[in-house]
Amino acid sequence: MRIFYKSALFFLSIFLTISCNSKNEKGKIPYSSKTYSIDSLLTGAVNRMEIPGAVAFIIRNDTVLYNKSFGWRNIENKVPMKEDDIFRMASMTKGLTAISVLQLVERGMLDLDDDVSKYIPEFKNPQVLVRVLPDSSYVSRPAESEITMRQLLTHTSGIGYGFQNEMYNALIIKNNISEGFEDDSRTSLENIHRLAGIPLLYDPGERYTYSMSYDVLSFVIEKISGLRFDKYVAKYILDPLGMQDSYFVVPKSQQYRLVTVYQPVENSKGIESSTYPDNNYPLIETRQYFSGGADLCSTAADYAKFVQMVLNRGSLKNTRLLGEKYVDMMLSKQSSFNDGDSDQGFAAWVTNPRGAAHGLMSEGSFGFGGFYDTYSWADRKKNFVAVLLLQMYPENQWKIHQKFQKIVYGIIDEL
Repeated sequence: MRIFYKSALFFLSIFLTISCNSKNEKGKIPYSSKTYSIDSLLTGAVNRMEIPGAVAFIIRNDTVLYNKSFGWRNIENKVPMKEDDIFRMASMTKGLTAISVLQLVERGMLDLDDDVSKYIPEFKNPQVLVRVLPDSSYVSRPAESEITMRQLLTHTSGIGYGFQNEMYNALIIKNNISEGFEDDSRTSLENIHRLAGIPLLYDPGERYTYSMSYDVLSFVIEKISGLRFDKYVAKYILDPLGMQDSYFVVPKSQQYRLVTVYQPVENSKGIESSTYPDNNYPLIETRQYFSGGADLCSTAADYAKFVQMVLNRGSLKNTRLLGEKYVDMMLSKQSSFNDGDSDQGFAAWVTNPRGAAHGLMSEGSFGFGGFYDTYSWADRKKNFVAVLLLQMYPENQWKIHQKFQKIVYGIIDEL
């Protein structure tokens, strides 16, 4: 089925604009008026039926400052949300894909300026879409250049998502190309070859378009490493970081922890079960295709470990996943475009001096957001990571993440 990644733009806008006990336990701060403001924000949002539930997590200098759940894992069955419940992270998967690619670069197994066709010959001599004809055939022209690995990492490859262009979407549908969240028996080989068989939206490097580029990257990872993408990520990221509650397919014994997806009631207040058709992918054990842009499931505390590792320039608790230089590259401006308050790195938008002057985030801060209303960011100057996980599509309309971010900075400034 097709994924409509409109929420990716929502989380980009956040980046551009923008359980903890009451006792003072070791490793936690005592509650303050600002800490209680998180409780008030999220409890109020649950009580007003703006969101079904949430998990909020803040960590600084390896000290957990806040870890608390609110509301419901499942409203209909009155199952309370728990701090270690599992959420669909969707596009927050892209950060792990970028780290995986950079690990292979560090090992000398690929170069960022290689043509993608070196690894996937079907992308040789790409075409650019001119128009689609009534019979769903199309007119195209030769692209001016090949797609590079760096262009995949920066969403400047010319590949797109179907929701962005009606003509392109017609080809996605006709060729049965999955954009993630799949529930059939296709392999990554089959899916990426189908994608390589349709023209690009524009010439590689011409402009930024959020895209399936990270699905192509995950297939390159498979070809170079010899491991299926989910297996590679488990071996080289999840296991070394101790992310034991992170999965591409949630085991049967843990499926009860997977949070139900909800949506706002159209033209009314309140929420209801999501009608989006592709929410069950984490439960399908027979899947063979794993999207590098969409398929990770995780918990707030687990995903915070990944963000901490990036904040620490490639290491966590004496475990190094990637050299400092490569993390610096990931969090440096990688395109020639003027992107406003943040610069485009690899899988992350990084606050630049203009953004630091306009908003709360310090220069160099970065974040990751997902389709199902999940978000995490790290502030490199103030040295903390914050995570707020909801589970809605379409996402809530009440600016919960922005309000949470303001409160978090108030807490950090008190320390």
